[in-house]
Amino acid sequence: MDLILEVRTGRRRVTLACHGKLIGGEEGDAFRRSALLLMGAFDNMTINLAGVRSADCGGLGSLASVLAHAVEKGKQVHMIHASPMLTQMLNAAGLEQFLEPHGPAVPTAMSALDAAAVA
Repeated sequence: MDLILEVRTGRRRVTLACHGKLIGGEEGDAFRRSALLLMGAFDNMTINLAGVRSADCGGLGSLASVLAHAVEKGKQVHMIHASPMLTQMLNAAGLEQFLEPHGPAVPTAMSALDAAAVA
């Protein structure tokens, strides 16, 4: 497996940093399982994508699944430090509202219809 997940917790927020390949298969499954587990304990999650070297549609699908679950459960999730390539992929998938371009911000929530379309 070529994905390392690093978790940092605070009182009210958890940060999940991804390092390596966010791709379908074992890596995407590990990301999704870890993110969903953390969302069970925290209402506010930051996904740090600075260490993602490559991604594919399977990894993007895992990310979209996590984001849709967060919206469905009323959690706040946003992503930081996405590479230009990953930012383009997120924009194409309609997930740009979860990107935090500069410093902390309040993420925009998706409608239930949008979340269902992403999942």
